[in-house]
Amino acid sequence: MNLGIDGKRALVLGASQGLGAASAAALAAEGVAVTLLARNAAKMQALVATMGGQAGYIVADLFDRGALEPVLADPRGYDILVLNAPPPPPVTAQAFDRAQWRRQFDAMFLNQIELAAHLGAGMASRGWGRIVSIASTSVQEPIPGLVYSNALRAALQNWLRSLADEVAGQGVTVNTVAPGAFATERTASLDTAAAARSGKSLEAIQAEGAAEIPAGRYGEAAEFGAMVAFLCGQSSAYTTGGYFRLDGGSSRGAI
Repeated sequence: MNLGIDGKRALVLGASQGLGAASAAALAAEGVAVTLLARNAAKMQALVATMGGQAGYIVADLFDRGALEPVLADPRGYDILVLNAPPPPPVTAQAFDRAQWRRQFDAMFLNQIELAAHLGAGMASRGWGRIVSIASTSVQEPIPGLVYSNALRAALQNWLRSLADEVAGQGVTVNTVAPGAFATERTASLDTAAAARSGKSLEAIQAEGAAEIPAGRYGEAAEFGAMVAFLCGQSSAYTTGGYFRLDGGSSRGAI
């Protein structure tokens, strides 16, 4: 399917691995000039080499507001923005650490919305744009032990829904894609931690996790990237303010 976005410029956050990298690859396959933004230069170099001559990368830490200045100062702007925060560490609700909350708030919320507001304004002025946020099903169903994600992704989702209303008449769409369990480095790290806590093997934990998913398996990162690319396409111009779950049927809510 030709999504009609050949030649557009995209910035993909957290794109050195996992779902961010898969999203960047899917956009590059559609002829988009993709810029990856993450901390790991070596991983991004390797990914850019597979994406053709239009791809590039910016080494930046989303915990550091100052590192985002090259993006904010770029007069060309971007046509597509894929928001994606660094995965937060597991923590319980009662284990309160003010410094850690401030750190996660900057990376998962404040710096994300500053980029979206700034780049979205440029999109609106040009009459076309796509903003897609990589979130989590924790937005609707809090996940035990992932309190930073539960709280801050829900806040970001509500801000994005407000933004969607403001820019819909200017050719800019804003949508969220919420992944369940995908076969990524993040899922592997969570499964490894669960195996260590329970004394079970990693294979047993993975089998148990897959068994809880109606589809019977973890998702493939390329499946996620395809959804992100579709929402960035010309045919998605009437789709905005949406929250799309990609979880193999795991979420139990009807909406």
